[in-house]
This record gives sequence, C-alpha cells and structure tokens, in this order.
Amino acid sequence: MIDQRGASASTLPEQPSKSKKWVRTMLACASMAPVAGSQPWSPLEPWFSPFLPHATTLVLLVLIGHLVGRHWRGSGVLALAGFVGVWSWTNALQFQKSTIPPQTNAFVISAGFANLGISKAPPLGSSDALQDWARENPFDLFGVVECSTSQVEYIRSWQKWHTVHAEPEDESADGIALFSMHPIQSVKITRTPNARLDHLTAVVNAPGGTFQVELTHPCPPVPGWLHQRQAQLDQLSTASASSDWPVLVLGDLNETPFGSSWRELLTTSGLSAVGPLSMPTWPSQLKGIPVPQWLGIRIDHMLVGSEWEAGPLKVGPKISSDHRPIRAKVWLRRPGEA
Repeated sequence: MIDQRGASASTLPEQPSKSKKWVRTMLACASMAPVAGSQPWSPLEPWFSPFLPHATTLVLLVLIGHLVGRHWRGSGVLALAGFVGVWSWTNALQFQKSTIPPQTNAFVISAGFANLGISKAPPLGSSDALQDWARENPFDLFGVVECSTSQVEYIRSWQKWHTVHAEPEDESADGIALFSMHPIQSVKITRTPNARLDHLTAVVNAPGGTFQVELTHPCPPVPGWLHQRQAQLDQLSTASASSDWPVLVLGDLNETPFGSSWRELLTTSGLSAVGPLSMPTWPSQLKGIPVPQWLGIRIDHMLVGSEWEAGPLKVGPKISSDHRPIRAKVWLRRPGEA
C-alpha cells in the first residue's frame, strides 16, 4: 500500500536561534541599564541621567518589538523599565516655567546665551550663522562663555551695545563676556574654590527694573571633577537665593533636566527653567562631523527667579561651536501683578 498522506507539517512554533535570543537579550539589557543608572540612587547617575529620554525611547521600542513578536519573556521587566523612564522623564519637567506672551506695557528683554567653543570668529564685516540668527531678533542681553578675543570683537561689532564686559581667553575655556544694551551697574568675575571655570555676576539697570545676571559655566561631570562642578552649582544657588535683585541665569550648566544636581539647584535657589526643555543644544557637531539634533542633550539653559515672566525659549542653528545658542524674551512683573 502506498502512503499518500504526504509530509505532515509541524504545528510547533519555530524556535528562534541562539543568536536571535542573544540579540534580543542584549538590546533589552542595553536599553534598561541607562534607565536604571539615571535614578538618584545610582552611582552612575551623573553620566547616565543626561540620556534618560534616549534610553526610555529605546526601551519602549524594544518592548514593542517583544510584544509584536510575542516574546513574552522579559516583556514585563521592559514594561516596568519603560514606566520608570517615562515617569522620571515627565517628573523632571516640573521645574519648567510656564511661558506666556508679554503684555503690551511690559519692558521686554531679549536675552541670549552661547558657548562659543573657543573657535575663531569670521572677519569683521562678514556674517555667520550666529549673527544671522541674532539679526532676526537683536539681543538686549547676550552672555557668552569659551570666547576668544576675536569673537568678543566680532560680537561687539554687531550693534551699538551700551556696556560690554569681557575677559576673553584664546587658549582655554575660561573666556567669559556679557553684552548689554542697558547700563551695567556693577560686575564681578570670580572662581569658586575648587572650581575650574569663571563665573560672572552683574547688576543691570533696565527700564523695567534692576536685575542681577549670573553668567556661569560649571565644568562637565568628568570623573575627578564632580566636587568642582558641585562647588560652582552651590555658588550659583547661594548667589540666587541671597540676591537683593531678581535673578536671571544664563549658562552652559553641563547638566540636563534629568540630573539630581539640576533638581537640587532649582529646589535650593528658587529658580525655574525657561522652557521648553525638550530641544537639545549639545553636541551640534563632533570633530567637524554634524550630529542630528535629536541625538543631543540639553545642557545650555536660562533660569529665572519668581519675579520674572518669560516667553518660550528658542534654540538656534548650528554654529562654529559644538553648542547651539539659546534665547528667550523675559520681563519683570510689575508690582501688584500676580
């Protein structure tokens, strides 16, 4: 008798190869590790927290891949990591100041900041991406760090500033300068004990009222520099909390909204961040190679005290530095305004 049933098809699901299992496991672990490492209890928090949004997004994508492929093992852990990441991500934005349009009688100040990366300025009389961006809405107040002598002279030529206080450096990151269309009543440049970079404090007399500017550049969270970085953040907090004037902070804080140092600074100083905080400012390039903005992190900030109102912060184009500039319109509330 001839068997005509043919080959029977197996009803068992195809088992994934060991290499596929290994890839899935590595993706899951690689995405969850930064989420865990960015939590305040982690000793790796200073280095992992800046990438919390990137890690959370990767966790959610890996989780979706697991669910679509019906790979249930590990999906629960991924879901938990995704929840923690999203919660930490959204909770970090609680110190973001609500932005509103200015009233018609408000004395608005167009404030900006840029880390110039010790790069050379273009020849006087020519323009670059930074100046073109500044021309769209000329600055009333512009702070820069890591500025060279040529950059200071170049920015000085943009418009007829009322006061410029600059201490440029051509060989190091210590250069710092403040350009103002309003009189600067006093200015002081200090370096806190154990800090590596200069800090500028200025009192500015503007039509809307006198205020204090803190232009700062704490060092990055490099191993061995953490205590120096914390010293400068502590100085910024103390200066803001003890000031007799409304405080406006401009700076490359080398800290993202997801770090514990950020939360401590805003809690102790009473400052709020001008938002939105979702637009990255660094790096715009690495060794001359352009970096997509969505891969970057937000470390350049504008902070204000409770006396201020602010419009939305805007992040500028890619310039010669590896940082993007920022600017926002701010104004002091009049007495009696809520």
